[in-house]
Amino acid sequence: MRASNFTTALRAGHLFALLLILAGLFLAVGPARAMTAAGTSIGNQASATYSDASQTVRTVTSNTVVTIVQQVASLTLSANGARNVAPGGQVAYPHTLTNTGNGSDSFSLATANSGAFTFGSVAIYADANGDGVPDNATPITGSGDIPAGGSFRFVVVGTAPATAAPGSANSLTLTAASAYTPAVTAANTDSTTVSGNAVVSVSKAIDVASGAAGSGPRTFTLTYTNTGNGPASNLTLTDLLPSGMTYVANSARWSATGATVLTDANAADDQGGLVYDFGVSAANRVTAVVASVPAGATGTLRFQVTIASGLAAGANAATLNTAGWSYNDGAANVPAASTNGVQFVVAQNAAVSMTGATVASAPQGGTVLFTHTVTNTGNGSDSFDLAFGASTFPAGTTFVFYQADGVTPLIDSNGNGTPDTGPLAAGAGINVVVKAILPPGASGSGPYTVQSTAASRADATRTASATDTLTTINANTVDLTNNAAGAGAPGVGAGPEAGAAVTNTANPGATTRFTLVVANASAQADTFNLQASSDSTFAGLSLPAGWSVSFKDANGAVLTNTGVVNAGASLTVYADVTVPAGAPAGTVDLYFRAVSPTSGAADRLHDAVQVATLRSLTLAPNHAGQAYPGGIVVYAHTLANGGNVTEGDAGQVALAVTDSATGFSAAVYWDKNNNGVLDAGDPVVTNLSQLTGGSNGASTAAGLTPGESVTLFVKVYAPTGAPVGAVDTASLTVTASGSVNGAAAPAAVTATDSTTVIAGQVQLSKLQALDANCDGSPDAAYTAANLGSGAIPGACIRYQITAGNVGVADVTAVVVSDATPANTTYHGLVAAAVSRGTVTAPAAGSSGTVQASVGALSPGQSVVLSFGVRINP
Repeated sequence: MRASNFTTALRAGHLFALLLILAGLFLAVGPARAMTAAGTSIGNQASATYSDASQTVRTVTSNTVVTIVQQVASLTLSANGARNVAPGGQVAYPHTLTNTGNGSDSFSLATANSGAFTFGSVAIYADANGDGVPDNATPITGSGDIPAGGSFRFVVVGTAPATAAPGSANSLTLTAASAYTPAVTAANTDSTTVSGNAVVSVSKAIDVASGAAGSGPRTFTLTYTNTGNGPASNLTLTDLLPSGMTYVANSARWSATGATVLTDANAADDQGGLVYDFGVSAANRVTAVVASVPAGATGTLRFQVTIASGLAAGANAATLNTAGWSYNDGAANVPAASTNGVQFVVAQNAAVSMTGATVASAPQGGTVLFTHTVTNTGNGSDSFDLAFGASTFPAGTTFVFYQADGVTPLIDSNGNGTPDTGPLAAGAGINVVVKAILPPGASGSGPYTVQSTAASRADATRTASATDTLTTINANTVDLTNNAAGAGAPGVGAGPEAGAAVTNTANPGATTRFTLVVANASAQADTFNLQASSDSTFAGLSLPAGWSVSFKDANGAVLTNTGVVNAGASLTVYADVTVPAGAPAGTVDLYFRAVSPTSGAADRLHDAVQVATLRSLTLAPNHAGQAYPGGIVVYAHTLANGGNVTEGDAGQVALAVTDSATGFSAAVYWDKNNNGVLDAGDPVVTNLSQLTGGSNGASTAAGLTPGESVTLFVKVYAPTGAPVGAVDTASLTVTASGSVNGAAAPAAVTATDSTTVIAGQVQLSKLQALDANCDGSPDAAYTAANLGSGAIPGACIRYQITAGNVGVADVTAVVVSDATPANTTYHGLVAAAVSRGTVTAPAAGSSGTVQASVGALSPGQSVVLSFGVRINP
């Protein structure tokens, strides 16, 4: 409603009924430490290091256990009010309801009143912008949905009976109740006294209620109205500015004097019936004294402020402003009262920085550690998804994010399938460790680089990237390159490259030629077999259907071996690649290998033929584990459909696992009952169309629907005669074909599981249980399945990690490590304990690594590490 409507209403005697009708406001209020949001996924994975019988240090990781935080209802209601009212008049009380629970909720609103008089009617109206000015005349009985941390502003309007005697009083009780948990309520009490004299009310508004820090100017408006039966005198308006706002000099205007500038620096000058100053009567305060306000009159006072820079995002106390007023009602001075609070919400500005690292060298098949620092450079709490980007490391290199301790895997804390930092306050940073596990057959001079990216969850367009560099992976005895030998040649150094060294363009049905140079970098002559495959590991010499590769010399003679290549010499050969007619458009990766049948020296070269992948399948994570000769190891992977169409319902997505080492074998199983454990009911699968009839909503129908994910197990069998130290890389590949609604198939996705044969082997398994009242005892049996019911903010989770030697020889220096996941802290009521050895843990209520130093384990022996965490309240 605007000024002309106010005047009409005033003349009709119903000003308050129009001033304080339906206005509603949701504010993105962010408490200093918000309750952990409902639906938050708290995942946790343990790791262990040990020395096997050959004194080689090994690392193994456990399964991941996940707890889903449940919703808790909570609210605050402010504030109690006290006002005067004329007989037959209306009185309005502004209130703010804040959802302090951890999930979206709605709240019912109800009133009851009692005292020397009873209101003839009571109505509740929403307050759209918190200024007390009505938008329409529709009463409400509830708030509607309010997001966690959000606020709803409204006013309660009561009409006093015309027979109410001056001096009589009424108490109006306002109650708000949660729809999610009706027993959760809050209440305010508004006290009203009848007056036969002047009755003045004041409301406050801001022209724009949200924006960036460092912005402005913004205009505050104080509107005063006398709805009583006589004139008011000495109406004193005061407005102490909060720390996040600065007064704009000479910005004040009074409705009675129009565009005339009110002077700021004199606290005694009468400016046409108004005495005004800023900072004179009181520091940093607007003070205005209106000499007289006749009955039925209204007026406004306006002034401007700027918003300070550097403020945190959200509804800050530094930008919350409430004015006050007092006056003489013709008989006595009326005690001071407060207006509605006006909140300016600072917009979040997401930003992040990320550092990289350089390592000079690493052994062939070794593990390289790079430490990053991810810093929240924005102005509000945020979390950052971490992902690997372009890499020039050899194919088969496994990249994994770890927490700062370097032993606890970094996991997904917000349920979107991507590992992340967990919540970081503005200005806070966290160290993240990247482990690069090199394939055993790759070595050579680099530099090898891999890019990591941190993306803001508040604004996905805000990212930072860092590059990790490994300078050298020893020297290889043979180097397979394109076009030339030595430095600068495409593909120089140990391969296969993460991206194609050379990409040729060819039409379907045509033949394209790659020039290959085999350089013998060893100290003696050698010969090399020439091979081609679409499998970077060369576990099999397979090519896409219809494709063929023929190696030839300069004279066009077909070759399968280079013949003798002297030490330090090189040989140029040609690979003629024939593309089948009808081959779909896109890039086909090809791998060439030169391998000595005598010395075993080998190098692989990654090239490609450009012959489209639009849909999305993701497969994670990569693993490293151990097995003894004749033993097994099971790896769990999550396959997720990130696209918007069903994948695999018609059998167009195949699952395959290949092994790099001779004698090893592997099979793919589907976790049909979705319990996180490979058991008798889980079938072997080779195609997504077989994923049907599952439980808990995972693959109830064939294939994967958009947004759906499933757990796939890769069970690797080590041959009985495998020597200690043998390494196999099992590559689980998910390959889609065909098109859906004209969209080309997504690229194949691969997860690699590196298995090392050892004389002694430690396997880790992890279980969890809810401890709802945080007494240190699990409420039910430990399980590997997801937790949900009862997992509310403030509840506890108990973890149990079992490390067992399932090998045939002793292991030593066993250290089991875990850490408090994001959105939790260590719960020390029952301290972390291990069945044998010693334990270190963070201080109670803090975050960090829980680590057990176990020592030696003989075959068949095991230890159990247990500890608890508390979900942030």
